[in-house]
Amino acid sequence: MAAFPSSWSMTRPYLFLLMIIATLSPPATADICSFWDSGCVDPLAQTAISFTFPPLFLETINFFYAFDADVRGKGQEPMTKAAFWIGYEPYVNNSVIDLNRTSEIAVRVGNLTGTPSGGNNGCDGVWGSECSKNMREFFQQTLFDLVTLGEPFSDPLSTVIGSFHTNPPVISNCPPQFFENQHFPVDQFGIEIDTNKTPIIKTTGSAISPWFSWFIDNMTASEQAEQVAVGIISRTPSYGSAPPSNKYGIGIELVCAQAPSPGSSGSDD
Repeated sequence: MAAFPSSWSMTRPYLFLLMIIATLSPPATADICSFWDSGCVDPLAQTAISFTFPPLFLETINFFYAFDADVRGKGQEPMTKAAFWIGYEPYVNNSVIDLNRTSEIAVRVGNLTGTPSGGNNGCDGVWGSECSKNMREFFQQTLFDLVTLGEPFSDPLSTVIGSFHTNPPVISNCPPQFFENQHFPVDQFGIEIDTNKTPIIKTTGSAISPWFSWFIDNMTASEQAEQVAVGIISRTPSYGSAPPSNKYGIGIELVCAQAPSPGSSGSDD
């Protein structure tokens, strides 16, 4: 039987090593999220805002907002993809669970520019402290009215925001176009159960697994970088639970974030 050439015997170990590497290492493209994949986002820009959500969460939690862009979109017009999620350590205060409650976050992006800064997790710098105060109380009152009405509902914040599509409300000292937005997604992230004092908390999100992403037509990356993402976070009694004595028993937090594109002023977290 003929012997293998000496050149083969010298290169064979290296070929074997390359085969192992090729098998264990995924293709480079596997780590890249396609612009059209709504289940992830490859951020052109991303930012995070820390805020507190007492009394349920014991630690600060982070609101993440990110976007990607395509210069052609569906045809010749530009398009962006916005996404959000919350990051947190799931440490909660079980002692405050005395009702069945639902925690949700609603986010709107578009038709609102400004510079997040100051109180109410940056929102005061966008529209002023009076708007922040009025918006918080508006959502507290609207959710309080829902839970005391007695009619069935599922996710309370999603229910009230869904009702704004046909009749957008106007909040004093706030941008009049605030509720006139094509997309206003709402996501549930916490359910408190009174019987066993144990909450069900949604798994923290990430760019590869955002809680929600959506496409915005006719928006360039530079235009998206100017937009302010507004998050409205609520903690409301679930249907069938005893309502609070007044609207202040409804938990509401506001958060405003901006993700500037590369090369613009500001920094991405």
